[in-house]
Amino acid sequence: MEYTICQSCGMPLHQLNEFGTDKKGIRVKDYCQYCFKDGQFTSDSTMDEMVELCAKYMTDISKNEAVTHLRQKLPTLKRWAQKENTQKEYHKSINKVLDYINEHLNEKPDLATLSQIANVSPFHFHRIFKAIIGENLGEYVQRLRLEYIAGKLKTTDLSLNILAEKTGYNSEQALSKAFKKHFGTPPSMYKLVSTETRDYSQNQLSPQICEIAPKNIIYIRVIAPYGTKEVYDKAWSELNHFAADNDLLQEPNEWLGISLDDPNTTETNKCRFYACLTIDKPIAPTGKIGCKNIKGGLYAIFTHIGSYSGLNEYYKNIWFGWLPSSGYRLRQATFFEKYVSDPDKVKAEDTVTEIYIPVSLK
Repeated sequence: MEYTICQSCGMPLHQLNEFGTDKKGIRVKDYCQYCFKDGQFTSDSTMDEMVELCAKYMTDISKNEAVTHLRQKLPTLKRWAQKENTQKEYHKSINKVLDYINEHLNEKPDLATLSQIANVSPFHFHRIFKAIIGENLGEYVQRLRLEYIAGKLKTTDLSLNILAEKTGYNSEQALSKAFKKHFGTPPSMYKLVSTETRDYSQNQLSPQICEIAPKNIIYIRVIAPYGTKEVYDKAWSELNHFAADNDLLQEPNEWLGISLDDPNTTETNKCRFYACLTIDKPIAPTGKIGCKNIKGGLYAIFTHIGSYSGLNEYYKNIWFGWLPSSGYRLRQATFFEKYVSDPDKVKAEDTVTEIYIPVSLK
């Protein structure tokens, strides 16, 4: 028997009364009655939500098999193909813009330049940027600058005048005013409180100091409040599915995390986090999946054993306990974490995380 399939959920359609309807009530052969009615989709679900929903009804195979099948099938269907392609291009474009912004924090964001990098019109750029990032361009850049400054106040002796020059503020006074408005305290007081709240001098750390080779990585960017576990779990899951579907999972793979923010440097506790997987050689970015290179060089490698919730305190011990008397200074390179243990297979207190801090001799 000949049949068509719904171009939204993939369900086989055999009879006329199974088809959806247009605004005039006429049957539409592209969609089933559960997905399309009176000329519009019955729900504004994402493709991932549709996969989870449909997998529940595929009882002849396991849920994991159903999800795998649907992840391959749905992107080829009419409803999702165009939408997915558009969303992938938007995510790829915004990834390029974020990389550019991170490298040009001392410059005033130029809409014409950024929209050209994103390959969209200036009119559409703001809408796309806020839809994906959750903040408008000005808010995002301002937050990045101030959080960068807050981090430098805690870990270096750079003056406010130098930090103002590095981040595009016209003067030390302008920086202080913006900083106090964002954090509720002037920079001088912030630095004092950050470094004197606890004595770390007795907490001795003994990192391994060594040169590491460059690493090619694929990543998914996450911008979300700290503690929203489901958001991060989803990013790791999507990265794993992409790697598996593209034959990128190999024995040498390393699961890495790059966090560009400190949970103590923002009132909203938002984090710019990259869930990463090392790969043999660079690939072309696609949609949410970005590709970049972590440069090699000298790193101090610390080993933290315990729950991820203890990492923030461990980092404070590095900044205020180890670094000042180590004979090393921080260098401009990528900080990252390597997740040695699978958190699903070990107890939280036995979780092993390696912390890579780029350094150079003083």
